[in-house]
Amino acid sequence: MRILLTGANGQLGRHLVPLLENHHELILTTRAATDLTQPDAVDAMLEQHQPELVINTAAMTAVDAAEDEPVLADQLNHQLPDQLARWCGKHAAGLIHYSTDYVFSGQNERPWREDDPTDPQSVYGLTKHLGEQAIASHRVGALIIRTAWVYSALPGNFLSAILGKAKQGTSLSVVNDQIGSPTWAGSLADASARLVDQRHVPADHVETVHIANQGAISWYEFACKAVELAAQMGVIDQAVPVEAVGSDQWPQKAKRPAWSVLDCSRYETLTGASMPAYQQALAECLSKWSEWRC
Repeated sequence: MRILLTGANGQLGRHLVPLLENHHELILTTRAATDLTQPDAVDAMLEQHQPELVINTAAMTAVDAAEDEPVLADQLNHQLPDQLARWCGKHAAGLIHYSTDYVFSGQNERPWREDDPTDPQSVYGLTKHLGEQAIASHRVGALIIRTAWVYSALPGNFLSAILGKAKQGTSLSVVNDQIGSPTWAGSLADASARLVDQRHVPADHVETVHIANQGAISWYEFACKAVELAAQMGVIDQAVPVEAVGSDQWPQKAKRPAWSVLDCSRYETLTGASMPAYQQALAECLSKWSEWRC
């Protein structure tokens, strides 16, 4: 299958490439190669490569920055998937697009299901929600994958940030009143590739599926586990103190969901596979830390 992958240099894109390149004709696009905020450039890219499947990992994921740059967030999180869905619908191509737990309010007593009402509380969440709606407005075969708390050994995510500070011997303060399922980009990539290989992208309609590592934990608890395990595995020299603080003590421009746990049973039903627990995924990520940091 001829697959066009946007955001190929991002943390998810870089994990997807080795899983797809041996079985498919893979076309990689990066920010340097194509300005995805420019519709003419996006159309030219699609017309040139004529993909059978587009996997869109490109997005503006800097949650606080989106509050300051709502136009850019809308271009990447809403307008881009709208344009990709329109082109794919006209050319009988499939689309996989990634969305987020931030489309939900953050107030629930159980894991979020795909059909739960959405109620985004931030610019980031709103623009991702609008992207989902835009895709659904087209006659296209598309799979929207919602995920949460994605991390990797690459720069620009929670885990790499806290371990970078811990490596310098800096103590940490981390919020303890936001609960979710930390998801390693490698686990998300494995699950995505399984959906592609098992041909679970619909032919003529839009479906949504949740993919996240199993378990529910606060950012504070995750930081504690990550620092302790990283010290045991030699990723950092020694563990550093981690202090629990409330969200009100850690002011951020964007409101974060207090409850971000996703129900992934639909994915399990589709593929016959279960997502790894977050503990297992974290250990695997750290075991490959030096390889990915090079």
